[in-house]
Amino acid sequence: MFDERGEFLSRAFIAIAEGVFVDDHSSVSATATSLNAAGMWLVPGFYDCHSHISWGDFHREDRERRSPAERRSQVSDALAATLHGGVTSLRDAGGADADVRDAVADGSLPGPRLQISVDMIGADDAGSVSSVRSAVGRALDKGATWIKLVATAGVATPAESVLDSLFTKAEFAAAVAAANEGGARVMVHSWGGDSIDWAIDAGATSIEHGIYLTASQATRARDAGVTLVPTLTIYRYVRDMVETGQLRGVPLARIADVVAVHEGVVRLAKEAGLPLAVGSDFTTTEQHGRNLVEIGSLMRAGLTGAEALLAATRNGATLMNDPDGGVIAPGYRADAVILASDPALPSTFEDPANVAAVVKDGVIVHRSPEFATS
Repeated sequence: MFDERGEFLSRAFIAIAEGVFVDDHSSVSATATSLNAAGMWLVPGFYDCHSHISWGDFHREDRERRSPAERRSQVSDALAATLHGGVTSLRDAGGADADVRDAVADGSLPGPRLQISVDMIGADDAGSVSSVRSAVGRALDKGATWIKLVATAGVATPAESVLDSLFTKAEFAAAVAAANEGGARVMVHSWGGDSIDWAIDAGATSIEHGIYLTASQATRARDAGVTLVPTLTIYRYVRDMVETGQLRGVPLARIADVVAVHEGVVRLAKEAGLPLAVGSDFTTTEQHGRNLVEIGSLMRAGLTGAEALLAATRNGATLMNDPDGGVIAPGYRADAVILASDPALPSTFEDPANVAAVVKDGVIVHRSPEFATS
């Protein structure tokens, strides 16, 4: 069993009653289901702190060609696959709306509990403090509890401008202030440059991607209580799409450099003591449900198995301000995953079949057919 200190401890039995972990086994119903996880590994339910659960397709034009019924079916399938893949809590980085979040919360749509940003506030909303504040207000009116600022462009941007900030320092400050006034926090898509410094100064909660984050920025971010959500895997997928011709307009040399540099940022953050949380940045039907591969990517980039698991559990709970989750201990919400293969190996997280069972709120929501029960 993976504990709050990042260690695996042998344990004969862990009990759940009324949706929480308990030490008093007498509080468990005599008719309760037992899962025999002998020879397996028990970990807290995983957090994906950067995903796009409602997109379904990589390209916007493909999404917009689908009927509303197709889109609803895609969202339902994506939520179920993600939950069955071991993610019990998810922060959506743009797309999912309050209806989706609330349907998951009331149980009518099975999936991980959601925190949402709804809109992605970017270049079209930049240009003045008032326009940024208005964009934040619109997202809050739609139920956002996170404000997503897209502060730099992406892989198709010319190399000389890829780190240019789309927002001024004053606009960052206005966005964070407006978010906080509305009870929300701010996540910032940034590859690097001034936007990271200005996000830290303004009081942003997390930096997404951070590909060209510097050592001094990592230290400043740590001191400011910021979390880095690197999303390594998705850039490898983009590189693969460029190599196979599925994605045009992106120089292969550019994305290859991104992949190489990005792993170094994980090691830099580790050295600085900057907290890391797991984010898949997954969008497509084929990707949803394979979210845990990001844990293996963090391990391959230089984290130990324990550090990567903490990024996917306790650190995710901290980032999402979820004090009841992320830990297996008495009194904590009973979210858990049973792994059939050793989590010290990155390859364990690359095969969804290694998720033998998933428990959310004390209820078994997924188990592999061969899993023993009584």
